[in-house]
Amino acid sequence: MGLSLQEQLLKAGLVDKKQVKKAAHEKRVQHQKKRKGRDASDDGEKQRLKQLQSERAEQDRKLNAERAQQAKRKSDQAAAQQLIATNHLPVEEGAVVYHYVAGGQIRKSAVAQNVADKLAEGKLGLAMHNGELVLVPAETVVKVLQRDREAILAYNDPADVEDEYPTDW
Repeated sequence: MGLSLQEQLLKAGLVDKKQVKKAAHEKRVQHQKKRKGRDASDDGEKQRLKQLQSERAEQDRKLNAERAQQAKRKSDQAAAQQLIATNHLPVEEGAVVYHYVAGGQIRKSAVAQNVADKLAEGKLGLAMHNGELVLVPAETVVKVLQRDREAILAYNDPADVEDEYPTDW
């Protein structure tokens, strides 16, 4: 095997042991400075990575919360549709035209007089089930409204009606 450069220089008499020790010491010091500088940059890198991880974790939390909210909304809509499916009454054609607002438009449906009266009094509500207009009892309407407000097309809440009409005309 060949001799190292330091050993070759010593043998040739170009350098002495003191110079070799000094060169080795400088090399060690330079290596340590380089390592410390790298550690400082590693700290900055670690800090940046921690920040990225915390940002990702925050994004994941927001995404999970949004997904959970969507899942809850979906389950509430399914529960509302289940309530409507189990408690609905078919709308029978009648002579009275009942007007209601659905989807920002005024719509109408021909119903019997007693059904129109119950709708006006808040004893029944209108909902859409499988693309068909159905009647829903007031108790069910209240439960459905707690889960999905968009499932009920028309409902006159008796609590919202003010019955204070002028008595003397």
